[in-house]
Amino acid sequence: MSPMNPAAKYLKNIFDSVKTTLVGMSITGKYLLQKPITVQYPDERLPIPNRYRGIHYLEQEKCIECLACARACPIDCIEMDAIRHGKELEWISFTLDYQKCMFCELCVYPCPKDCIHMGTEYAFVSFDRSEFKHDLLSYKGMARDAKVRMVEAEKKKKAKEEAKAAKAAEKAAAEGKAAADDTAGKTPDVPPEKASGEGEEAS
Repeated sequence: MSPMNPAAKYLKNIFDSVKTTLVGMSITGKYLLQKPITVQYPDERLPIPNRYRGIHYLEQEKCIECLACARACPIDCIEMDAIRHGKELEWISFTLDYQKCMFCELCVYPCPKDCIHMGTEYAFVSFDRSEFKHDLLSYKGMARDAKVRMVEAEKKKKAKEEAKAAKAAEKAAAEGKAAADDTAGKTPDVPPEKASGEGEEAS
């Protein structure tokens, strides 16, 4: 094969330069008319999928403190504390330690009330490690509805106890009256020896 002469080589280089320039400009032109994809974080954020496993959130009014989520956690990072008033709860704390949490979502599935969820929030930054022990409660103590239900339950319980006590007193009074009636209706039993002795003395 004969070597390419300088003139042909020069023209080929020009052709290759124009070709590669056009290929590059075609790619540039393809994206030139598209909307920019740069997101001005944190003022703007990309949409998060619904199944994203982010920071937890709790539907506190549904929770019954069954400890199912805490028992399911493989690294024991969930702790909760509440005082029971019958069926109502007075909440003290419901903490999740994000220094240990591995976002496995195993705490979500065993919940019988479906009240603990993985949210779409992911920004959780702090200079203090203690702040990573996050309290999921939206309020502490008892909810207003729970207080109303507790008062109503106590009233019903008190009324039930009073009715039961009144019924027992009425039953005792009826039994006492029946016993008194039985005693009044019976003649006293006199031994036969005593009755004959009294007759001899009279004669």
